Amino acid sequence: MSFTQPKENKILEEALVRQFQGGDLEAYDKIAEIYQKKIYGLSFNLTRNQMDAQDVTQEVLLTLFRKIHTFQGKSAFSSWVYRITLNASYMKLRSKKKEPNVSIDELMPSYNGAGFQQEKIQDWSENTESLLFTNETRDVINKAIELLPEKEKVVFLLRDVEGLSTEKAGEILDLTVPAVKSRLHRARLFLRKKLSSYFEEFSSRKVEE
Repeated sequence: MSFTQPKENKILEEALVRQFQGGDLEAYDKIAEIYQKKIYGLSFNLTRNQMDAQDVTQEVLLTLFRKIHTFQGKSAFSSWVYRITLNASYMKLRSKKKEPNVSIDELMPSYNGAGFQQEKIQDWSENTESLLFTNETRDVINKAIELLPEKEKVVFLLRDVEGLSTEKAGEILDLTVPAVKSRLHRARLFLRKKLSSYFEEFSSRKVEE
């Protein structure tokens, strides 16, 4: 579930935030109802563990309750919640020492002295519409995403999973637009190379059928 929202929902949310900052606990309950599933979804995508995602969700909701007075409205409330969720998720991962151990450079395309790519990588992006309907493929993709280094992974999740704009992702992560685009490009290349052999095998099976 994405953090993106229609304009009218944003206006309602801003009113709820003001009410909660004024001491209205019912407004907090409504904010928690709006964000609980969204927080869980993002934290699960980062931790890949239901119990950890539940812990993060409860921690984030508690932080919102305790720290709402620190929100100054300089950025969107959803961006603030995003940052708290990301920080809580990273703390959970670090507490379990669950850090990616694969270098992104190992799976990036390599080039020869003339500047040409040394190996052909299948552009599986054209086939993902049919592939994404299979449980097997979703599992393979999720495992590949989990291998992404932290900096590239979070940009990929915000842009391609949550569906945020480049500008919104940059605001949340305190990055420039070019930096977001660069990390997203590296993440997509990483995943394309990591998944190309699987998609080639999948295509071969479909032809044989």
